[in-house]
Amino acid sequence: MSTPNHDEQHMKPRIGSHLREFIFGFNDGLVSTFAVIAGLFGGMVGNDTVFLAALATLVAGAFSMGLGTYLGNKSMYDLYYAELEREKREVKEVPEIETQEIRDIYLAKGFTGELLESVVKHITSDEKLWIETMMREELGFGDPPEKPTKLGITMSSAFVIGSLIPTVPYFFHSAVSDIKLFHISLVASFVGLFLIGWLKTYFTGKKPSASIAETMIVGILAAGGAYGVGLLIS
Repeated sequence: MSTPNHDEQHMKPRIGSHLREFIFGFNDGLVSTFAVIAGLFGGMVGNDTVFLAALATLVAGAFSMGLGTYLGNKSMYDLYYAELEREKREVKEVPEIETQEIRDIYLAKGFTGELLESVVKHITSDEKLWIETMMREELGFGDPPEKPTKLGITMSSAFVIGSLIPTVPYFFHSAVSDIKLFHISLVASFVGLFLIGWLKTYFTGKKPSASIAETMIVGILAAGGAYGVGLLIS
């Protein structure tokens, strides 16, 4: 009897980190910028002002989101490598204590007797494996975190790309009417939301239809609310 193939598709942690930041940044850039455009259009503001406001949102958001992502991930990055250095030092300075900690960890997992001692000997005979095991099993860390600078750049770049989608039509603000530009921006934003909703399925595992609908609804609510505020104020 043949054994069925079992091909699991797992995303590499670092790729997953960048994809997560890209999706978040792209979605936030598109939605927040189009919401600003919709609010100003509802308030009957001229194309040149809308264009300026969209560019300001793009620049401010790119810096804000990028720096926020950098700072948010830097603390975890620093903590991970501080603990890693501590474990390296303890393995060298107090190996008997660290060996006992490995023994206690696997004893708690149900290993006993010769099997337990064999596992402990195998792990402690390889310093790299020993330290990795301590990081995972004792401290609860997963894979080494990505550099916060790279994640910040990914987030900032994604925000700019997303923000440009509703903004690009307004580069022609002096040649096209207010209504036409808004409609072009609206269609472009819907297409962008559709694409990012579909892309999210590679990260979340949701059905494409559900992910797309969720993304579109969030964008519509944000833009609709801003448009309503613009109408009320005008």
